[in-house]
Amino acid sequence: MAFAHSIAGMPVEEWHDLETHLRDTACAAARFAACYGARWAYLAGLWHDAGKYSREFQRMIGVDSTAYCESPGRVDHSTAGALLATRTSAGLPLAFVIAGHHAGLANKVNLVGRLTRKKDLLELARAGGLPTEIQIEVLPSLPPWVRDEMAAELWMRFLYSALVDADFLDTEKFYKKEGRSMPQAALPDLQRLLDAHLETVTTAANCSAVNKMRARVLGYCRIAAEWMPGNFTLTVPTGGGKTLASMAFALDHAIRHNLRRVIVVLPFTSIIEQSAKTYREVFGEGVVIEHHSNLDPERETPQNRLASENWDAPVIVTTSVQFFESLFSNRSSRCRKLHNVAESVVVFDEVQTFPAELLAPITDVLNQLSEHYCTTQVFCTATQPALGPRSDTVPPTPGVRGLREIVADPPREFDAVRDRYVVQLPEIDKPAVAWEDLAGQVRAHPRVLVVVNRRDDAALLARLVGGRAFHLSARMCAAHRKDVLERIRDLLKSMEPCRVVSTQLIEAGVDIDFPVVFRAMAGADSLAQAAGRCNREGRNAEPGIFNVFTPPTAPPRGILRLGYQEAEILLRAGQLDLLSPQTFTRYFESFYNKCDHDAKGVNQARGSFNFEDTARLFHMIEDAGQPVAAPYGQGPDRVERLRREGPTRRNLRALQPFLVNLYAGEIGKLAAAGAIERVQDVVWSVVSGYEIYSERLGFSWQEPLAADPTSLIR
Repeated sequence: MAFAHSIAGMPVEEWHDLETHLRDTACAAARFAACYGARWAYLAGLWHDAGKYSREFQRMIGVDSTAYCESPGRVDHSTAGALLATRTSAGLPLAFVIAGHHAGLANKVNLVGRLTRKKDLLELARAGGLPTEIQIEVLPSLPPWVRDEMAAELWMRFLYSALVDADFLDTEKFYKKEGRSMPQAALPDLQRLLDAHLETVTTAANCSAVNKMRARVLGYCRIAAEWMPGNFTLTVPTGGGKTLASMAFALDHAIRHNLRRVIVVLPFTSIIEQSAKTYREVFGEGVVIEHHSNLDPERETPQNRLASENWDAPVIVTTSVQFFESLFSNRSSRCRKLHNVAESVVVFDEVQTFPAELLAPITDVLNQLSEHYCTTQVFCTATQPALGPRSDTVPPTPGVRGLREIVADPPREFDAVRDRYVVQLPEIDKPAVAWEDLAGQVRAHPRVLVVVNRRDDAALLARLVGGRAFHLSARMCAAHRKDVLERIRDLLKSMEPCRVVSTQLIEAGVDIDFPVVFRAMAGADSLAQAAGRCNREGRNAEPGIFNVFTPPTAPPRGILRLGYQEAEILLRAGQLDLLSPQTFTRYFESFYNKCDHDAKGVNQARGSFNFEDTARLFHMIEDAGQPVAAPYGQGPDRVERLRREGPTRRNLRALQPFLVNLYAGEIGKLAAAGAIERVQDVVWSVVSGYEIYSERLGFSWQEPLAADPTSLIR
């Protein structure tokens, strides 16, 4: 008898029977891959641990209960199954999947080399008793759409996902880990809760133009939910209620078309926390699963831990980074969840934030999700970024096929709320406004928001405005920004003075409402998003004022500066109407036409089945420095826990809300001055006595750096 897993001290007859593990894993994998390759996933599960039949593995598992954790120096038990799959050339996809179920999906040349070097492992498994009935299983025909390289590459990822999740779950079942079963709310129950909430909100709402527009948008979402699955756009003015309206569409559509879950994808963690809070108020605790790096493990539940691994929950709220980097990853921990994206409704909010330099690989995968994995996708924003493909450009612009707009007449909805604010655009060729002069204009308003393009600009202007002006930028840790936003909302609610200077991080999805907003000239989408913070609810007796000014500093190089230049072209042509959807069609068509849509060569790596290279090349956010733990709130305590206990997953997650990325040059200067120190070789921490993080500005210091002398007194 052969075994898959053992537990030290447990009688041998109670160990995990290997053939039972193979067949149970195969059945679960087939169930997970039902809509895109059940039989292929079944065989992946059936063959994945064939190498465990070798006498060497069976000997090792008797003395080391962790022998199943394949790693360098341990018995290779995955290659035999990959060799079994490659008895015919059609089996290469399963070879990738099986060989990588521990080590990760490999580059093709590395896989082929491994199979050649270790070709004797299958014979060793046979000699150890690999059952004949497992070996004689025959590969089915490939799905017709898999014959294209890009389609085959993604299909292998989804088979891989089905296998690794099935394998993990069956292994965890044997080890009887806690928190692995959780009652799930049925989608019709969530639909009833949402309907009741919307009825309450609608009844309490006044008859303002904004609320009438929200009611129409909700009605359009209800109607469109009946349409056939595919790709949709939801083009709604800022403040149009798309958070709940898109969820109403998603639940209605999922129930109507027998889909399994709703996945909400947002660009920033600050929006996730806000949206997840809204959904929890509707559905209750334990239904909505947040999956993002800033989720505090102190309040993470067993359900959240499991669903963050495999997304087996009715409602998932996650980030664009988590969603897309998982789709291009090669590691089992990231790919495990992918099979649960199939047969789902995926709502992408603020889609104008999709990185242009990755547009080709992103849109290719999005097309495949809707065409081959039974996934409906909704692309929501007030500034719709012309996501459809274009053949009239050189080269052709990639895009999402078959887009259908949910709102019957988007321009009408924008016109309906046009009087929320007055737009004051800068005069063409007029000199830039000086920061000192702008600060004087800002001080003239008791409740005002200013959005600028650069972190240094935000810090400088906040100082010049003076008084109790708030500052928001990426120089502050996420926990700090969250606290500041809560204070800002409280002041606005009580109609007290509140002046805020922020970088663009405040623009997308943050539900704050100022009567006056200043915005440094920027891309058309950024301008419109900032305008959405001006008289957002339409409650003011007079229209709000949205003032666009020319700053004395240029935006950072790259995409932000290109957006600035494209908006300036529209301004000079008299076409920069921030309340017209056509503005953003023109803007993004021109903008995308000047970008390299696959600047890193991701699709080339994918087409060559180089999974390791693809994962290395695809990053939504480039590393802009190194993380430093901010001495804010519970940050110091969590640094000390890291120092004592080491870099466990829990400790690193606990630190995430307190980290700020600083540039390499800044890190060098701070380290040389002794102001920061390395902790467990994973993060920098501020040395006691160095005042380089302030309650107002976050990381900020003057040179030369020196410790506070009083800190040296014991």
